[in-house]
Amino acid sequence: MKLNDIRCESCGHVNPPGTQLCQSCGKMIDNDYDKDKIKDLMRYDGSAVRSKTRSKSIFDKIWIFFTSIKVGVSIILAIAIAAAIGTIFPQEYFIPMGVDPAEHYQENYGSLGYLYYSLGFHNLYSSWWFLVLNGMLALSIIAASIDRGIPLFKSLRNQRVKKHSTFFRRQRLSAMDEDAGKVDKLVDGLAKKRYKVREEDGNYLLEKGRLSRYGPYINHTGLILLLLGSMLRFFPGMYVDEILYINEGETEEIPTTDGQYYIKNEKFTIDTYEKGDGEVFQKALAEGSSAISNFQTDITFYENESADIVGSAPDLKAIDESSIQVNHPYRFDSYEVYQSSYDNSQMKSMTFKLEDSSGKTVGDNFTVNLKNPESTFPITEDINVNMRAYSPDFLEVAENGTLISETPVPRNPAFVFEVTDGNDSELSLLQIMNSTDITEDNEYSVRFVGAEEHIASVLTVKKDHTIPLIATGFVIFLIGLAIGSYINHRRIWIKTDDGLLMAAHTNKNYFGMKKELNEVLASSGMEPVSDKLDVAQTDKDEE
Repeated sequence: MKLNDIRCESCGHVNPPGTQLCQSCGKMIDNDYDKDKIKDLMRYDGSAVRSKTRSKSIFDKIWIFFTSIKVGVSIILAIAIAAAIGTIFPQEYFIPMGVDPAEHYQENYGSLGYLYYSLGFHNLYSSWWFLVLNGMLALSIIAASIDRGIPLFKSLRNQRVKKHSTFFRRQRLSAMDEDAGKVDKLVDGLAKKRYKVREEDGNYLLEKGRLSRYGPYINHTGLILLLLGSMLRFFPGMYVDEILYINEGETEEIPTTDGQYYIKNEKFTIDTYEKGDGEVFQKALAEGSSAISNFQTDITFYENESADIVGSAPDLKAIDESSIQVNHPYRFDSYEVYQSSYDNSQMKSMTFKLEDSSGKTVGDNFTVNLKNPESTFPITEDINVNMRAYSPDFLEVAENGTLISETPVPRNPAFVFEVTDGNDSELSLLQIMNSTDITEDNEYSVRFVGAEEHIASVLTVKKDHTIPLIATGFVIFLIGLAIGSYINHRRIWIKTDDGLLMAAHTNKNYFGMKKELNEVLASSGMEPVSDKLDVAQTDKDEE
């Protein structure tokens, strides 16, 4: 449905559809529209706001939905509730590595934790629906800014100097004097207050602080950039936050670099405070506890020169050597590698000995490398120990006799050893704290001697291309907040047709504007400004 233009009955100016105040003379055009839609005519200077004038087509209804303040507040409330739910239990990112999330949440937080995991709240901030909520909020802000900002901009840019007498009567602040000759002194006084002056046929428009009206829209621009930056984190290559678990002496590919870069853990070091290093740690040290002063990973950084060749083995070239400490990351390209933590729960190797039935040690001890264990260990010329089964993190024995491992990490190893002397063989199941004979009347026993721990460094690989966008959005938001909070848009209209008639309007802080006007009026020999609000309150008190 096409809306018709509106012609002002007073001055004949043709206004766009939905206009409430004539753009030329300021006379109210549609009294009914004002009563039903907007109370403050001066908020958008009587300009037509699309969401208030059109509601017929599907596009209009969608537009009205996203421009609604109630809808915007509801979306913000939904995001706030969702974000709060995400903090009830730790996100999956913060649970121990190698642990099944479903079991972790149920074991640590009970049925509520399992429900939390089942509903997908364990990865809430990266879920599609949380991203949709942020997108809807961005659309709401953009639509509301266009819906209200463009009419406001057009209205302020096309302000007319001469206004209808009814426009003066509607303003909250007004003043009048029979002597129109005082206008020059009045205008000069206001000009000294940094008002910009426009004059047309004895009519004046004085204005300052127009930028204040655009403060909310500057805020919106900053918020849109913030939301855009947060949503870009879900796109590949824009944001990386990965864990790199690397044992001493091992070389690992850096995640998300497509095999181009590698890091080798040359050495992991833990430094602790000693007595005399500082009073703050003395109590803990006296109780036998240790206080870590620093832990770091000495690394060699490699570049794979064959990364572009599909299927080729890595051809690593050492580029740099460095140390990664807490809060002192290693930087390359757009990546940063932080020292996150360490893991000393793994075992690197275990040493065993073989005893006969009388308890005497037979032959030499043998050591099992827990990452790549050998299958046979010679004890003497005639006796060998064969490894028939191995479980890095023993859980239970399956029905078919195999060993089931809970995780691939060697935290609780278990072995099935076969002892052979060339003629007979015997089997035994060996755990760290337990040994069980599988065959009857075993002559030999495998005994645990000792273990060597394997310290792994836990590094965090980060890359964030969204920081400049988010930082820019935050700065713009603060600028808009300052403009909207500390600058007032003040306008004064003056007529000299029959004496001197003045009206004034501000978007906020009428008290400050009254004080400013009264100073100028007093210096011009005029009575103080009249405030409709004060008059109405006085009449109410008298009643």
